[in-house]
Amino acid sequence: MKTKKNPDYVYAALAASLLLSSAIVPASAASADDLQRRVEQMESDLQLLMEELKQAKELAAAATQNATEAKAQAAAAERASGSGSSAAGTSWHLAGYADASFLISDADGQRDTFNSGKFNPAFHFMYQDFLLFSSEAQIVIDSAGKTEIELEYSRFDLFLNDYVTLVAGKYLSPVGLFKERLHPSWINRLPDSPAGFGHDGLQPDTDVGVQVRGGIPFGDSRFTYVLAAGNGPRINATGALNLEGFGADDNNNKSVSGRFGFLPVPYTEIGASFLTSTLKGADGTIPGALALTPTSGDFDLWGLDASYTRGSWDARVEYLNGTRGSISTAIPSTTTPGQTEVTALPDLELEAWYTQLAYRLSGVTNNQILGNFEPVLRYGQYSVSGLDTLRDEAAEKRFDVGLNYWVAPSVVLHNSIQWRDFDEAGKDTEQRIQFQFAYGF
Repeated sequence: MKTKKNPDYVYAALAASLLLSSAIVPASAASADDLQRRVEQMESDLQLLMEELKQAKELAAAATQNATEAKAQAAAAERASGSGSSAAGTSWHLAGYADASFLISDADGQRDTFNSGKFNPAFHFMYQDFLLFSSEAQIVIDSAGKTEIELEYSRFDLFLNDYVTLVAGKYLSPVGLFKERLHPSWINRLPDSPAGFGHDGLQPDTDVGVQVRGGIPFGDSRFTYVLAAGNGPRINATGALNLEGFGADDNNNKSVSGRFGFLPVPYTEIGASFLTSTLKGADGTIPGALALTPTSGDFDLWGLDASYTRGSWDARVEYLNGTRGSISTAIPSTTTPGQTEVTALPDLELEAWYTQLAYRLSGVTNNQILGNFEPVLRYGQYSVSGLDTLRDEAAEKRFDVGLNYWVAPSVVLHNSIQWRDFDEAGKDTEQRIQFQFAYGF
């Protein structure tokens, strides 16, 4: 049975009314027994009122406790959902991508194989509206079954105003378009990178340093800019370039890079990139009588790119040209196994480019299934002059024909046939068939 909740003053007034009604009864109209009975009744009613008041207070306290617990549970559920607020003024978000693939190749020694692909979780923490911290890890399983974890980037973005953002930390290189904007597997229109834009390629991967970047409106057009200073690339063990981001510099010269973009009309962008840096030759043991001292050399890179992305169309072209000056550095000894020797390397000339065209069939049909298909064509080249080992390993011409099926806006099945021509390196051509399932979240 529910007890009607009434404020305290209602019960006090009712008790006073009972007392008053008993007091005004004339003595002549009631015997002593009647008065005693009325007093006992009044005491009973008053006791009942006090019990109701106690129950009402207990119910109010329980309701307050339930409300507090519900609020705490809602906050916990919001934190567990992957986004929300973890501190005053701070919000956060979990994103990233993952993929799995299958490769068929006709190259000698190459086995058809499944690949677990990559898992790249990315975390974003925003403080109010002026500070963003973002970081992405890459988790992969190598051919030996070992798990490798790498830090793709970890950066602070300080939004100074609508046109200027200051960036500090490890960031994806702003040189060119592919690495900074297109390399995630669910965004890339094909299962792998263009020739010269992946491993041992010419496009810088990451750097550690600072950036100033932003955009400036110009009528209906817009200019974008990125200027960066970082630790820069290094010479690797074979004398080739290592264009990864390093947590410390091996010399006092900083790499300067950047990109300038122009969007003359909506959906169209033209860009120019550059990087200049000084490389330090590596020290090594000298097995022979004649010794060379490691020297420094300059590395200069420039590039051009253009893209058109409107509706069902995705068209791109990108070009990079790099030159490393002559340098003396330590590489594995050709005469004494297990040792290194300082060797003079001549100028190194590198060139990479690709052009790509993709079209979503939803532009020509209303059929929901057919409209999810997307044919893709890509052709690219990577050429190397001045370092035979790098030319033999990486230089190639590559042609891809693909057909994607978009299960959802960020879920795609890539299917492609790839022809790789290594004539310049003296290797046989290779044909690949690749299937890849990618999901961006």
